[in-house]
Amino acid sequence: MGQIAIDGAGDGVPDSAQRGGGIGVTGMWTFLATDAMGFGGLFIAYGILRVRADVWPDPRARLALAPAAAMTFALLASSLTMTLATRAAGLRARRVWLLATLALGIAFLAGAAFEYAHLSMGLTSDLFASTFYLLTGFHGLHVLAGVVGVAFMLRSRFGSQAVETMGLYWHFVDAAWMPIFSLVYLWPAR
Repeated sequence: MGQIAIDGAGDGVPDSAQRGGGIGVTGMWTFLATDAMGFGGLFIAYGILRVRADVWPDPRARLALAPAAAMTFALLASSLTMTLATRAAGLRARRVWLLATLALGIAFLAGAAFEYAHLSMGLTSDLFASTFYLLTGFHGLHVLAGVVGVAFMLRSRFGSQAVETMGLYWHFVDAAWMPIFSLVYLWPAR
C-alpha cells in the first residue's frame, strides 16, 4: 500500500499521476475552446474595424516583416520541439526538448519586445496601432503563460501526460499566431 508503481517510461512518475491526466487533457481542451473564442472575437473585431475604416495604413510601411518572420519561425520551431518533448521516451530527453521550447518561446518574446521598442507608433496613435498592440499583446501574454508553464515543468517532476497537456496549450498559442501574422503583417492595405 505504501509503494508507488512507476510508469512504463521509467521516468519515476507514479502511474496514478498519468492515469489522472485525462482530466487535465479534457480541462485543457475546454480552456482552449473558450480561449479560441477570445481570439476569434479579436479577429472579427479587427476585420470589421479594418474593412470599415476610411483609411488603413499599409502594414509594410510601419512594421518590419523580417523580424516578424523570424519570430514566426521561432514559434513554428517551438511547436516541433514541443512535439518532440511529448514523444520523448525518457525524462532527460523530455527536459532537453522542453528547454529548447522554452528558449524558442523566450526568443519570440524578446523579438516582440524589440519590435515594440522600435515602432514609431504608440497604443493610441490610430486604429491600426491600437488593434496591432491589442492582438499582438494578447498573444504575447499567452506565449508568456506558456513560457512560465514550460519553465515550471523543467523545475518539477512531471509525467508524459502533463507534457501532452502543456503541448496542447503550446500548439494552440502557436496556431493563434498564424492568423495574426497573416492579417496584421501580410494583408496589404486597400
